Amino acid sequence: MGQYWPRSISCCLMSIQLNAVSHHFGQLRVLADISLSLQDGEILCVLGPSGSGKSTLLRIIAGLEPMQSGDITLDSALMANSAHCPPPEQRPIGLVFQDHALFPHLTVAQNVAFGLGRLAATQRDQIVEQLLNRVGLAALAQRYPHTLSGGQQQRIALVRALAPKPRVMLLDEPFASVDTPLRRQLRQDARQELKQTGTTTIMVTHDPEEAMAMADRILVLVEGEAVQLDTPQALWQQPAHRFVAETIAGLQTLRGKVTGDHIATAFGELAIDAIRGASALTDGQAITLGVRGSSVRIANDVTERAAYSAVEDIRFDGMHWTALVKHEDQQLRFVLDHKSQVQTGSQVALSFTDVEAVLYS
Repeated sequence: MGQYWPRSISCCLMSIQLNAVSHHFGQLRVLADISLSLQDGEILCVLGPSGSGKSTLLRIIAGLEPMQSGDITLDSALMANSAHCPPPEQRPIGLVFQDHALFPHLTVAQNVAFGLGRLAATQRDQIVEQLLNRVGLAALAQRYPHTLSGGQQQRIALVRALAPKPRVMLLDEPFASVDTPLRRQLRQDARQELKQTGTTTIMVTHDPEEAMAMADRILVLVEGEAVQLDTPQALWQQPAHRFVAETIAGLQTLRGKVTGDHIATAFGELAIDAIRGASALTDGQAITLGVRGSSVRIANDVTERAAYSAVEDIRFDGMHWTALVKHEDQQLRFVLDHKSQVQTGSQVALSFTDVEAVLYS
């Protein structure tokens, strides 16, 4: 690791900053003017569908992909641009990938010590011992990677990357190959370790639950564009893009049409003043909106204009019983007060009186 960027003292200082980073593969635009600043010790998750540019962004920061446009600064000093692009080993950055990439011919202790070659042997051994103790793997110090479980390998890969005290840690789907129950524990342990060391972190994931659990802020990429950058709570409460609404906020997409002071949908009417961002709509305008299914209920007082739908399916999602209704290519799942409230095949009218809905731009 290079020693050109000293660790910032204040937790409020900016560490890494991306300015208008763009990238193309031939004629295909992969990233479009990505700009962001991270505070010292902040954990940022980059979330998006396949092909959104997540891993490319990480590779550019790491120095594994040459910069074509924009620049990256670290502690206010230029780290890379199109004319100056040092390789990964000359950047104070730690890397952890999905496959862990441990050296198979080295023991656990030797793997962790790999980036500490400039230190005296006693100091190096002390750091390795401290790190392995912190993740509860000191007893495995003389084992080889192939004898470890996937979760143990992931922990070793993380502490090996942390050992040289990098200014920035980059994680690319680090828990993707681990079973779900262990994955939750590993990401909790990883977050605590990164926070304890105060390491600024950028982590790529395709898993919304993982992003919500790990991140201080989440950057959402769709087709190479940054569609939203905010805290997990803000993305849940105020999604600014359909992908965010459906993937993070759990909203379901419906088409509608403005009819006076209401929005008419295939499943019922919503009051226009209850929809965030709907004040500028005009009568007769076709719109698309996101609806939180947990705020939809079966109507008690059915009006003449109510829309009836047949219940297609009833499922338990781990917290609630939910019912599914469909109309042509649209569907809506809503929460039941209790399992016996309706039966499959029943005709129901839905109430949107207290609905939580967001208008898509």
